[in-house]
Amino acid sequence: MFEKILIATDLSPASDFLVQCPADLKTIGMKQSVLAHVVYVANTPGLEVLLEEKAKPQLERQKGLLEQQGIEVTIALELGIPTQDLSDLAERHDVAAILIGSRGLGLTRSALGGVSFKLLQITRRPVFLSRMNILGEGDQCRLSVCRRPFENILFPTDFSDTSERAFAYVENIARESRPAVTLLHVLEDQHTTHLSRRGMEEQKSLDMRRLEEMQRRLEKLGSQVVIEWPSGSPGEEIVNLSREGRFSLVVMGNQGKGFFREALFGSVANEVARAAEIPVLFIPAVR
Repeated sequence: MFEKILIATDLSPASDFLVQCPADLKTIGMKQSVLAHVVYVANTPGLEVLLEEKAKPQLERQKGLLEQQGIEVTIALELGIPTQDLSDLAERHDVAAILIGSRGLGLTRSALGGVSFKLLQITRRPVFLSRMNILGEGDQCRLSVCRRPFENILFPTDFSDTSERAFAYVENIARESRPAVTLLHVLEDQHTTHLSRRGMEEQKSLDMRRLEEMQRRLEKLGSQVVIEWPSGSPGEEIVNLSREGRFSLVVMGNQGKGFFREALFGSVANEVARAAEIPVLFIPAVR
């Protein structure tokens, strides 16, 4: 499923931690990587060649870190606009997903944070967004990046086509690593006010049957599965759950119906991308 992954690096110390993630991604089939760095030409007129030469030894060093993990590595060094070039590289190399860091607490110097959000809006490839936060103080300071992501998955769904596509990825992960999975459907009262009381009960019954069918499918693959059915704001619920310490990964679509209404990048996906404190695997809609 994830045999080849593009890893976006800005060559910062934070991205050194990001290249440690493939050790976990190998558990779901990763064998090859495209280690990609884009020199942003709009910010460095006249210095592009110098920055390109400066980047090469750093890329070779990070390549070595990946090869130590048993990953086959291809380096991609480009001059251009990071967001668009990373998306183009993902298509050119036909990768299964893009791994990129999202700037978290204390990482104001990492360039990946701004690029990751823009990339989510344009790419047609799944994006593994790894939240990078500073943990501890002084000499005990370390970065939180992957934290064994395939142990306990939170899967929010609105039953849209994109959510169904994201669920297929959860099933594939379950075949490889048998994680615990929580199926989450958030009830939004404002989207059922047009229904009669009977209509609301029928809709809830239909949604529960859908969740129970997902539960059966995952349990057949060996995962332990629970269903959560809160009321409220989907974005807030997902972000709050990401902070509880129960989950290691969110898998979700970035467009759909109900709480994924925007044309390219849903408002809930937007909120989760900015605020979730664990890695998120975003699955794009078919375009």
